[in-house]
Amino acid sequence: MYARSAIPIALHLSGLRRAMNFDDPLAAFPSFRTMDLEEARRHFCRILSPHALHLVDERARLDVCCRSVELDEAVLLYARYGTAVRLDPGALEDFYLVGMPIAGSSTIRTARWELVSHPSVASVQSCLQPMQTQWDDECSKLSIKIPRAALDRRLASLLGYTPSRPIEFLPQLDLASNRGATWNGLIRFLLTELTPRSFYLASPAGRRTLDDALISTLLLVQPHNYSEALRAEARAPAPSFVRRAEEMIEEDPTLEGGVGALAERVGISARALYAGFRRYRQTTPVEFARGQRLAKAHEMLRDARPGTHVTDVALSVGYSHFGRFAAEYRARYGELPSETLRAG
Repeated sequence: MYARSAIPIALHLSGLRRAMNFDDPLAAFPSFRTMDLEEARRHFCRILSPHALHLVDERARLDVCCRSVELDEAVLLYARYGTAVRLDPGALEDFYLVGMPIAGSSTIRTARWELVSHPSVASVQSCLQPMQTQWDDECSKLSIKIPRAALDRRLASLLGYTPSRPIEFLPQLDLASNRGATWNGLIRFLLTELTPRSFYLASPAGRRTLDDALISTLLLVQPHNYSEALRAEARAPAPSFVRRAEEMIEEDPTLEGGVGALAERVGISARALYAGFRRYRQTTPVEFARGQRLAKAHEMLRDARPGTHVTDVALSVGYSHFGRFAAEYRARYGELPSETLRAG
């Protein structure tokens, strides 16, 4: 689907390093350094997700350098392996990853596309897509890890409704384009600002501000399956019957009586209500209600008092089948309801 890039890396490297302040990114935030393959794999599994790690040349010498800094939910990560490696993370599932090579190149492959990423072309890896990545000998990369739940929440805020499907980005981000220049400007600011004495890092509100800037900018500059919906929201507001139906669902996401009863309360036919949601919300009333139930459950679990049980929360938002609740909750938030409850 996406062709290999043939742009010579050398033409862009020096200019982008100067422009992006990439000479020594995150130098004040060392994470680990090792020459042991298994130790490197364990550390990266902790920061990212479990994955296989292999040397392309078994005789090569590994020299891994890693630096990382956590914001509120997003993580900035610098990595260098010192030799060519192959990574097999499978599907990322609960996070998205923007990869920006500083030197060298990496090749990302999925069943549908293949992308060669280098200092002028970043990669945007979406969740739920199994993939493999190969770094060349010279590759070093700055990566931005964004949790799926955080991305979904921000998109819902921008759209005004809860998305019904996972966000799927176009995998190639051309850093020389106007969109890429906007992303570059934000990353340049972050790399300049993020020091151990940063006012942003010193406060939870500051970290959330940086998170929001990263997530919102990615959603606005990089094409994805909700980009048209974001543009439509700016062009034409949804009709009043869609907004009234949304308000009613938000008040009672159990959708008691079904779509027919909801349509009757709004004063239109069920068919017209479905058509309105599809046109202006790219979803259905049922899917919207499901998203609201899950969002309410997530909030209740996160802020739960001692003694709260997952089954009580599931029942309160309209789920009587607990296995289905757990599966749909994990698909949206990347963790089981019990895990959210424990963390809260």
